[in-house]
Amino acid sequence: MQYELSNLVEAIKIIYVLGFLLVFSIQDYRRREISDNLVYVFTGGSIVFCSLTIYMYKPPPLYLAFSFMVPALFIAMYLAGLMGEGDVYVVFSLALLYPVPPHSSLLPGSLLPPSLSITVYSTLSIVLVSLLYGVYTLIRYRSLLKEVPLKYRFIYPFIAKPMRLNEYLATEFYYPLTLIELKDNGVKTTYRLHYDVEEEDPRAYREMFKRLIESDVVPDTTYVWVSYGIPYIIPLFLGTIIFLLVGDAPILRLLELIL
Repeated sequence: MQYELSNLVEAIKIIYVLGFLLVFSIQDYRRREISDNLVYVFTGGSIVFCSLTIYMYKPPPLYLAFSFMVPALFIAMYLAGLMGEGDVYVVFSLALLYPVPPHSSLLPGSLLPPSLSITVYSTLSIVLVSLLYGVYTLIRYRSLLKEVPLKYRFIYPFIAKPMRLNEYLATEFYYPLTLIELKDNGVKTTYRLHYDVEEEDPRAYREMFKRLIESDVVPDTTYVWVSYGIPYIIPLFLGTIIFLLVGDAPILRLLELIL
């Protein structure tokens, strides 16, 4: 009877989490923001599931505290401007939805907190895509990389792409890592690695570059390095699917090889 109830609860949770994450991923890709109301519904439902899980399995408080270290880390990243607010809510909701590994014969067993496993899979998917794209960028744009300061030269290919200003003006969600400003003694070009997704608006940069072009300060064929700012909801969706399929076995195996 206990296993039947566990299987039913986990089946409902699978439909629940994948349905919401699919909608969030589509919204994040199209608009770079997700519906506040849907996020609140997702979080509220996750609280209900969390309460049910704790009532059914009575997990150790120390394990629960460890499980919620992941959303705590994301909150710190949000405060540092490295993560969007919607991403934090979703990660926190996932930790609520899965405060402990699923107790079900439908899913593979796990030892680690699910929020940790999901985050690891999500991050690894980003790293893999960045590595593949970085190698491609290093080869194709090696001549443009010579203009980038040495300390950034081998980092930019993995986090950014070169784009002509006339192309950049037609984009929506790219943040420039190359900043061109008009100073008293001429044009000054600066480079950076970080941007604040909460405080900075790509539209302001497009307007800035548009004014420079219209004033004939720089030609519209000038290259700048820009970063898309990866929508983290999509990797989270992928990481959740991987976790539901394989549990944390690959992570534990990797830890065995490393340690």
